[in-house]
Amino acid sequence: MQPTGRKRLISSCIPCYTRKQKCNREYPCSHCARRRRPEECAYYPSPASSHSANSPESRKEDIRSDNENVMSRRSSGSAPDWNSYPGCTAKTSLVDLFGYLEDSDSNTLALVRKLGLDEEDNRHVNGLPLPPDAADEVQRNIERMPDRQILDFLIRYFVSEVNWMDQAVHLPWFLSQYQRWWTIGRPTRVSDVDFAVLILRICSYACLFLPSPSYTLDRIRGVLLADIRSTCDDVGDSLSGICSRLDARGSLLRVLHLSFYGLKTRCEGRINDFWEALGRAIRVAQSAGLHSGSATSRHGLDELDKEMRRRAFCNLYVWDSLLSRQLDRIPFLPGGLSPANWPQMRLISAVGDETEAEAVEGFTERILQARLSEFWSSTNPPAGIEYDMTVAEARYEKFCSEFLATLPSAFALQPNTTWDKRLHKLPLQRQLLHIAIFDSLCWNFRPMLLRGPNDIQSLPAYKRVLLSTQKKALAVAALRVLDNVTTLHAMLGGCHTRFPGLVFSTFEAAVLLAYLCMDPRFPGDGNDCPISAAVKTKTDPLRAGMASLTRAICIQGVHDALNRLRMLAEVSHTAEGGANTITRLLEYLNKVEVDQEAVEIANIQQAYNSPVSQVSEVTNWLYLEPTDPNSLNEFLSTTTSQDLHSNWDTLITDFGH
Repeated sequence: MQPTGRKRLISSCIPCYTRKQKCNREYPCSHCARRRRPEECAYYPSPASSHSANSPESRKEDIRSDNENVMSRRSSGSAPDWNSYPGCTAKTSLVDLFGYLEDSDSNTLALVRKLGLDEEDNRHVNGLPLPPDAADEVQRNIERMPDRQILDFLIRYFVSEVNWMDQAVHLPWFLSQYQRWWTIGRPTRVSDVDFAVLILRICSYACLFLPSPSYTLDRIRGVLLADIRSTCDDVGDSLSGICSRLDARGSLLRVLHLSFYGLKTRCEGRINDFWEALGRAIRVAQSAGLHSGSATSRHGLDELDKEMRRRAFCNLYVWDSLLSRQLDRIPFLPGGLSPANWPQMRLISAVGDETEAEAVEGFTERILQARLSEFWSSTNPPAGIEYDMTVAEARYEKFCSEFLATLPSAFALQPNTTWDKRLHKLPLQRQLLHIAIFDSLCWNFRPMLLRGPNDIQSLPAYKRVLLSTQKKALAVAALRVLDNVTTLHAMLGGCHTRFPGLVFSTFEAAVLLAYLCMDPRFPGDGNDCPISAAVKTKTDPLRAGMASLTRAICIQGVHDALNRLRMLAEVSHTAEGGANTITRLLEYLNKVEVDQEAVEIANIQQAYNSPVSQVSEVTNWLYLEPTDPNSLNEFLSTTTSQDLHSNWDTLITDFGH
């Protein structure tokens, strides 16, 4: 006997009903879109509506209704609902709901997948497709991009004159991708749009370094550089927003164009924006699995693509370490680089008698910068710990023996220039590394300047001597920073440039020197730190410079730094702010010196007016600590209590004969 009850209506689509998955009853539903099978999303017809739904009149009405909805969206100016298209799935997966790293091999999602209870999302392997409405908006923005000839010129200029500074992209890899992008015609995937944003960000960044000695005009093909940069920024912002809405996870390309956006803001003097952009780039890098070795193996990337991911993450670590130290903030990557994150490929062969280990390439400087950051992050004390001069001295000795002694010969403080003819930007990169080395030594010793005078007086005698020596070491390190900046600026033609490496290093070194010279007794007589003849610059780069350190050299270094900042202030707001601050410091320093000279003149006059028998005591008083009032009072009381020489008149008569 057949059952007479009413049959339960099936509202799920056929694939979800078969797989026993919860369907959201849209077309295509979230599961079919996630499986990239929207054509399979079909529903069981209901008995009452099966005939009407299949009628020609019904189909025409549905089409008419859909067209009216699309037209109403466009006329109202509202953003298209791209979540209904394949690739823009509803957030129902474990990755979206729990925030798991999809490519991890150790989190809870990996355990679930090991049991076969969750489907792997391979949408990012070949790139997400663009929904139709999104593709139209993308195309409208791409048509607003500057002409191909202008973009080609800026890319060539970036390759030859700009990329050496940060090595943010590997040029052969990028140029091959650039040529391929122009052949695709209309972008069809989110990755194509991300690469368009990367092109625009690079061109906008390159515009900041024009005009230059190699290109002195303020326009390209008749278009002002400011207009080109504005167009690149506007179109890049629009396309970047589309990419973020379509693919929240991101990819290597997004990490790169976020990095270039951050570098641009740094050149413009917007350091807080650089910090924000860097944080976004690091979050995208982690979401895309750039920090995970399992992610690269899971997606079947070739070795060059894997190396590009490692190099991008290495650069993020270098910028994060430097900026967090300058801004005194907690780094985004406090744990440093894991072995899987370090660049592993050597993309150039050895030359001459050098071994492969000694061979250098364009990215070698960035690897050494990462090693430099890793050394100091592993040896610096936690924040809030009081400065200990013996610990700082031990760190310096360890730095000399473990870092400086292991530098490749091409980057040593006394370098081997064999590679300079093969890598034309190597001398510039070597100066960058040397600036970073001496700047890091400044950071090792500079906390002692924050100690109060009472703390210093309470130290044992040997620690006061060590502290005096370290002040001289700090001054030598700051002078070496300025010397290397001067050399680098001369290599760049001594031109007006927004290159932040010149501005920041000049300003911070000049502030240190001016602060040290606020002490009228600095740098002393040099007897507290005898220099051994066996000292070598390679093993101890600061000790050798202490013997010739004078106050005049330090003050001259501050004035030279001010002149450079005033020159760069014509194109850099950061340099202008630094120049204003150094000017005020020098005014304060001049006031300190004038006051000190007045005190010395008064002391000398008092010495001449004192009895002959008191000359030795006057001389001793001139060298008393200015903060020792007891000694001063004792001297004054002794002087006033004693009479003049009893035979003073006789002495004058004898002297006259």
